[in-house]
Amino acid sequence: MSSDQPRNTENLIAYLDGELNDASAAEVEQQLAGDPSLRREIEQLTRTWELLDVLPSPRASSEFTSKTMTAIRTTQAPVVTGTEGESTEVVPARPTARVLRQWLLRLTGLAGLMFVAFLAFQGAARRERDPVDELLTELPVIERLDQYREVESVEFLKQLQTSGLFNGQSRRE
Repeated sequence: MSSDQPRNTENLIAYLDGELNDASAAEVEQQLAGDPSLRREIEQLTRTWELLDVLPSPRASSEFTSKTMTAIRTTQAPVVTGTEGESTEVVPARPTARVLRQWLLRLTGLAGLMFVAFLAFQGAARRERDPVDELLTELPVIERLDQYREVESVEFLKQLQTSGLFNGQSRRE
């Protein structure tokens, strides 16, 4: 009954309020006749309604009413167009310049925040290079490191370059 309880409670409340059509009301009455727990529930609901009738009803102050009406007028002040004798059309008021400025300020702040976050991400990505990436960029040098250690000086390499010994041509001076 736990899965049917919210549905039964809604039906019972609608039954007590007289909101059900004849077929639904007859169905609820048939369920009440066959289920003692459902009868107890409807009795509890009836007592609850009776207790609510005993409680004093709260009243809003006159200030509350005037403040509410003023707030409604300022937020939804309609513009009436037309002249006397013509039918008037009520046009909803456009957002005030203050509201537009607030939204523009919020959007600008959001765009600025996103820009700063982007810059921070880019800076962090550049700063934290993977050591493997550095090794890969220097891989050609690392592969020939043993050969480079054999060279005594840079001038020897320059002499080899100018001799043309390794490119199939020899330069004769």
